Amino acid sequence: MRVDQPHLRPGVVTPSFGYGYQTWIFAGERRMFALLGVRGQAILVDPTSGLVMVHTAVRKRPSGDPGEREAVALWRGLVRDLGG
Repeated sequence: MRVDQPHLRPGVVTPSFGYGYQTWIFAGERRMFALLGVRGQAILVDPTSGLVMVHTAVRKRPSGDPGEREAVALWRGLVRDLGG
């Protein structure tokens, strides 16, 4: 698989992410990615700044939980404030 394949581009698989190699790729200029578990577990990585956030969770539903949006909002705030 080549890195320039269309499904890897953010916004293709979902409105926020591209997907490939078991990794979710954030949209935007900054190249960030996430490893996401089905019940809310997540590892979010910003290679540029070296920031990594590990989020443990056990949600009742595999998707649609407001905690998903909250975790991503927290991540974006951390990158904005600490990521340089």
